[in-house]
Amino acid sequence: MKTSQSMDDPRPPLLLLPGTACDRRVFAPLIERLGDYPVLIGSMGGARTMAALAEAILADAPPYFLLAGFSLGGICALEMVAQQPKRIGKLALIDTTARPDPPANAAVRRKAVADAREKGMDGFILDAWPRLVAPANVHDTGLRDTIVAMARDCGPDRLSEQADVAINRADSRPRLASITQATLVLAGEDEEVCPLDAQRELAAGIAGAELHLIADAGHFAPLENPEPVALVMKRWLAAVSAPLS
Repeated sequence: MKTSQSMDDPRPPLLLLPGTACDRRVFAPLIERLGDYPVLIGSMGGARTMAALAEAILADAPPYFLLAGFSLGGICALEMVAQQPKRIGKLALIDTTARPDPPANAAVRRKAVADAREKGMDGFILDAWPRLVAPANVHDTGLRDTIVAMARDCGPDRLSEQADVAINRADSRPRLASITQATLVLAGEDEEVCPLDAQRELAAGIAGAELHLIADAGHFAPLENPEPVALVMKRWLAAVSAPLS
C-alpha cells in the first residue's frame, strides 16, 4: 500500500477499498478528478472473513487516514471503523450496505465461483449486467469492457475469497449509531445490488450522515457517472476533520 504523498503534505491520505472482482480501475475516474490528493488502494484479498480482511488492511494502513469503500469495500470499511475507529478521520460508503448477507446467498455466491472456474469470469459480470448499471448505461460497451476486464484480472481464486468474506460478515446495523466520523453515503439512483432502502438505512443510522444519490448510475456509480461522484467526494474531502480524541 503506497502513496505518492509528499512528506510535507499535512493531508491525511484517502484509503479506497474496491468491491468484489474490482481493483483500482473502479476508482480511476474519481482519482483523476481528485488531482494531487494522496490516495491509497486497499487489497481486498488474502482473508476468508470480513473481520480478518479488515484487520489485514488496517495492519498495512497509515496511522491515520480517511476511508472510502465501494460495495464489498464499503462493508469492509464499516468493519474497520468498528475495529479501530480512532485511526479513521472520515468515512464514505459508496453503493454498499450495513446488512448481513442473507443465508440463501451463500449457495448463490459459491455457485458463481464454481461457474467462474468452469466457464471464466466474464459470465460473473455479464449474467448480472442489467442489474449492475443504470438503464442509461446498459449499452455502454466501454463501461462493460472495463468491468469485465477487472473481473478477469481478479480471477476465480480471489472471487472465492471475496465470496467467503461477503458471507462471513457481521450485521453492522446495530453499530451504526456508534460511528462518530463525518460520513458520506453515496449511491446510484438506479442501484439494485445494494438497494436504495439500504442506502437510506445507512444514512439514517449514522448521526449527521449525508446521503447523495447519483443520477444515471446504478451499482457502479463511480464509473457510470463519475463527475457528480467526484464533486460530492471533493466537498467531503475539503472539510477534513481533526483526528478523533
